[in-house]
Amino acid sequence: MMMMMTNERKIWEAALLLVRRHGSDAVGIAEREAERLRASDDELTCVVWCWIARSTAELLRPVPEADERIH
Repeated sequence: MMMMMTNERKIWEAALLLVRRHGSDAVGIAEREAERLRASDDELTCVVWCWIARSTAELLRPVPEADERIH
């Protein structure tokens, strides 16, 4: 369980770093990196970048979804 939390945290940290550096372009950058890795047959790293892209999109989403909890 601890390993999963650490990896998930790293995904979110990478997403946050992308947003800080690239703003609204961050999602596209992550998606392009995933696509580049998909083309080079690096499946595991491609999956990680897909997770980063999804997390980046969530960070940039302006309004929470209807069933999403707000802290």
